[in-house]
Amino acid sequence: MDYLKELAGRANLDATWEAWSLEYRVLAIAVALALAYWMLRVAVPAVLRVLRPVLIAVFVLAAVWVLFPEATCSIELLSKLPVVCAR
Repeated sequence: MDYLKELAGRANLDATWEAWSLEYRVLAIAVALALAYWMLRVAVPAVLRVLRPVLIAVFVLAAVWVLFPEATCSIELLSKLPVVCAR
């Protein structure tokens, strides 16, 4: 950890963003974008795998609501949602 602090001190990275040189700003943005891309590649499939049953249920409910809005609004839980059963 001390080694990283020493490197950050040499590069003047403990200062504000405006004090960073252009090279370090570009490097920081490139690393942040690469990390964000990697996180999306890892997280999105995992989240979709976990939420797949919920997404299927929402899709089926939306299809039933489009075809039969009165019957869908007769369900007590859904009748309380103003977006679904707005008159």
